[in-house]
Amino acid sequence: MSIASSTRADRALVTRRRMVRAAYDLFCANGYLGTTISTVAREAGVAVPTIYYTFGNKAALLSEALGAAIVGFDRWRPPPADPQIDELLPWNHWWEEFESSPTSDAAFDTFFSHGVRILERAAPLVATLHGASGDPEAAEVLRISEERRLGAYRESVRIMAAKPGGLRPGLTVAEATDILLVLFSAELYQSIRTGRGWSADRTEAFLHQLLTTQLLAT
Repeated sequence: MSIASSTRADRALVTRRRMVRAAYDLFCANGYLGTTISTVAREAGVAVPTIYYTFGNKAALLSEALGAAIVGFDRWRPPPADPQIDELLPWNHWWEEFESSPTSDAAFDTFFSHGVRILERAAPLVATLHGASGDPEAAEVLRISEERRLGAYRESVRIMAAKPGGLRPGLTVAEATDILLVLFSAELYQSIRTGRGWSADRTEAFLHQLLTTQLLAT
């Protein structure tokens, strides 16, 4: 790739990230149905056709906003078509550290410390998704998101279970995955942070203690 082409690609990526972040902020503030492409374009400082050219429709923009909330807005890039979970997991900058952790306890701490930051960013947007569940395109984004979360959690539990220390005695990978899906979810996180008004630190400490007790041998 030439320097000029590289520069154009870099500028396009910066613009894409700006549009995704603007969409995230507006979806969280106004809901999916209350956010229009024109307001996203105005917030991002681009023309409306640029949004459609880049993403195609509002649901695709919603999907990328959720993806960026998970991996980080400054790390987001155009996703591959119909990606598999083993393609997506390395997008998390901490995934290599997680895989190389020497024990299940250490792996869990890496998974949790980064995962709770993901929940902090993603929880408001997931609430928006549930609020727009009557919209077929938004509902499909939510379905795919949950399918990928299941795959990511299952693989994470499998890796932790194979390390020294393992899981709590008698706990299977399937059971541990179910526990993680319920207790380490955007819905539960949002209900504690917003519903009960807990601080981020208090919520994090509570979830860490709860999940450690439920999942690990120690």
